[in-house]
Amino acid sequence: MRRHHRRAPLRLLAAIFGVLIAAPAVAASPQRTTGESGISTGDLRYNASATAYRHDAGDARVEFFIRIPYQEIKFIPSGIDFEARLRVTVELTTGKGRRAGFQQREARLQSTDAAATSDSLMGEIYTLGMVAPPGTYRYKITVEDMNVARRGLVYQMKNKKRQGEVRGEIDMSEWLFRNPAVSGIEFAWNVQDRTAETPFGKGSFEVQPHPSAYYGYYKDMLSAYYEIYDLPPPPEGRSYRVRTMILGAQSDTLLESIDSLRVTEGTAWPHALHADVGALPSGHYRLRIDLLGDDDRSLATSQGEFDVLWDVDSWRAEGAELYDVTAQALLTQDEAYAFRQMTRGEKEAKLGQVWRAIDPTPDTAENELRRDFQARVAYANAHYTVFERGMFSDRGRIWIQFGEPDEIQIERLPVSDKTLGYVMEGQIPKSSKDLLTKPDQGVVDTRPYEIWTYHLRGHEMIPRHRMNEISAGMKFVFVDEQGYGDYTLRYSSVSGVR
Repeated sequence: MRRHHRRAPLRLLAAIFGVLIAAPAVAASPQRTTGESGISTGDLRYNASATAYRHDAGDARVEFFIRIPYQEIKFIPSGIDFEARLRVTVELTTGKGRRAGFQQREARLQSTDAAATSDSLMGEIYTLGMVAPPGTYRYKITVEDMNVARRGLVYQMKNKKRQGEVRGEIDMSEWLFRNPAVSGIEFAWNVQDRTAETPFGKGSFEVQPHPSAYYGYYKDMLSAYYEIYDLPPPPEGRSYRVRTMILGAQSDTLLESIDSLRVTEGTAWPHALHADVGALPSGHYRLRIDLLGDDDRSLATSQGEFDVLWDVDSWRAEGAELYDVTAQALLTQDEAYAFRQMTRGEKEAKLGQVWRAIDPTPDTAENELRRDFQARVAYANAHYTVFERGMFSDRGRIWIQFGEPDEIQIERLPVSDKTLGYVMEGQIPKSSKDLLTKPDQGVVDTRPYEIWTYHLRGHEMIPRHRMNEISAGMKFVFVDEQGYGDYTLRYSSVSGVR
């Protein structure tokens, strides 16, 4: 059963930012990118997108949309409420690195519902606008959680906060100022008639931004907003025909419709569209909008990309990392590298094919291998979570990939003949032992460690070719370098597993 998007009962104190900033002109680019979206890098995960609009006869406007899942935000008790503090920074630069726009704002969020502050589907949405002369610009969006310090002594000394970053490029060059023209596409969670009090008003519409552009399981109706630009219409008015197409991976047309629009005044006209994507399989798609002339020739066009996701895991804040962990367990190294370059919809489709191919009982509803894999992930998260989720840790990664070891030797306070230098003697090559241990410290080397031993090949989901080299078992050594319980893989007897 599909669930619907829900909003948490948060009292938003500062969320909608707007700024008009002049910027120097730069050379126009023939390459156009509109509605570009991205997933943050760093230790705070969120989605952000940028869309180009015409501001007036001489300037363009870029609008940034940022959605931060509540699961990624640290709420702390404050009286009867729970409070979070975020700082959002957006920087716009020319191709030569010259700053064209900068804005930084802090927001404070409050909720009386503890459960709402950890719902991974819901999130805070921020918008910010900048005005600049026509050109192609780079942007950097940074979100910081002001309640959480970044890991590491250096970051703590500099008072660095947990943060994520999205970088991209936005083209607002001459294509946007031709007549007629179509703006960039803003993907939306919903577009409806404008209400009196809304932070997301555009013309007669209320447009709730959807920066990730994910549709499917939670939302099988795609919505989008765009604007049409042209010279003022004649007294009798002017009519347009607008063609909307959804294109597949091979640029094949999967959906096509034609709408009519008639205008009698003005030079810019807001427009919205809705498309049912419930019949589309998981994957990556392109939405194309064309203004058609009398001969059906395209007079202006705009394109944006979106993903269709039917697996609930794909919608999680950690969905990208979860899929990468899955790929590491199921794919070869070359396949896993190619997998990391895919969009989330492509990843879901790829792994769906793999799971179906290895299902030991394809005629039943349950895939036993996938069930076992999910159990390994759950175990890793439950037992090896320290600073990050256990499935991302070295111990969790090996547990997920090879299953439960045949032997685990644990030393939390090693002394004398229990230290690594003594225990590893004769068990691994001397060159590896010298890199692993601290021979000059001898019994003083009291770093905690764990040694995992597999008598044979372990229990990979899909045995891979490189595992043919293993005939006498596998050994992995994890060391707690700082004494915080965060164990790092320092030795592996299997080539390619580090």
